[in-house]
Amino acid sequence: MATILIAWELGGGLGHLTPLTPIVQRLRQSGHDLFAVVRDLSRIDAIYAGLEVSYLQAPVKITHGADTIEPPRSFAHVLHNSGFSNPVELAGMAEGWRSLFHFVKPDLILFDHSPTALVAARACRARRAVIGNGFCCPPDVAPLPDVRPWMGDASQSLRRDEENVLANVNCVLQRWHLEPLKRLAQLYRDVDDTFLATFPELDHYPDRVGGRYYGTWPSSGGRPPEWPNAPGKRIFAYQKPFAGLRDLLTALRRLGCPTLVYIDGVSPRLREEFSSPLLHFVSERLDLVAVGATCDLAVLNGGHNVVALMLLAGKPSLTIPLNLEQAYNGSSVAKLEAGLGALPERPQDFEPTLKVLLTEEKFTAGAQAFAARYADHNAEVRIDEITRRLEELATTP
Repeated sequence: MATILIAWELGGGLGHLTPLTPIVQRLRQSGHDLFAVVRDLSRIDAIYAGLEVSYLQAPVKITHGADTIEPPRSFAHVLHNSGFSNPVELAGMAEGWRSLFHFVKPDLILFDHSPTALVAARACRARRAVIGNGFCCPPDVAPLPDVRPWMGDASQSLRRDEENVLANVNCVLQRWHLEPLKRLAQLYRDVDDTFLATFPELDHYPDRVGGRYYGTWPSSGGRPPEWPNAPGKRIFAYQKPFAGLRDLLTALRRLGCPTLVYIDGVSPRLREEFSSPLLHFVSERLDLVAVGATCDLAVLNGGHNVVALMLLAGKPSLTIPLNLEQAYNGSSVAKLEAGLGALPERPQDFEPTLKVLLTEEKFTAGAQAFAARYADHNAEVRIDEITRRLEELATTP
């Protein structure tokens, strides 16, 4: 049996842990020793309870630098904002990861949005595999693509910023007497396998060459939805707190539709103020497959997995993105004519956009077209394929 380490460094919420649950289950059933080095240990009990996985805290950036690039326009900017702008800070986090690898001595490391861990793994003999949606698995190009091209040409500054990040990475590698990178994307190229857990239509890099797509799959667990007993189209809202949340809840209440709301970290005050016979708050994770089968419209921030699951269910979405990745996911939904987006700083758009989505059938038709295109997508088969390949990597000398 092998020792496998799962690394999760960047990103929030449950979107990075829950998709790995069925893979973790299968690896444990095969008798492998699993270590999960994760960004947020408070999420573990809700996801991996009872799976006999050893947990460790991931080295993560804890300071807020004054040189943050806003809005980020490339994956290099994401790294810059996550500790790669400061060679001293980057070296400290990388040393932390290297020490963890030395302690665990894994045969295989599975990286989920963990760039600093990828830097540290270059000093480790373990096999390496990357898993994630398109955003978390950038292609092997230099410079990395501009994911906000509508903001105008920024090619020179993007190249400069990426070269600065690359120089800081190479400072760390030089300290360890390792060969420097020629381009930043080598971090993701120099691995044994890459599992793109997405669909081509949702890939943040549509010009990617040679990628293999495994699609998405629902997370295990979750309560079945209990909808308010009332006529009308059913709305499911899955949100995180943001400045316009009160306006969104007001808009949902004014629509008068049976609505379920799951907000990760909702205040008791908001919950009490907006709860009604037609608008119910849920405090536990829901079975998103069952939600997709029974709702008529989803109101999301734009997390990749839930966006994909609603598309597979043939249900349109309103996306209110809170970060770059979510903004791209929302734009992909709009391109598919399977929903619309609204900016969080423009709460006046929430209600009219919701009304359009509830009344114009073309958005449901767009979502249903996606669902029909992937009607033969078998998540269990894909999960088994990934698990078998991970076991092969972990056990091959």
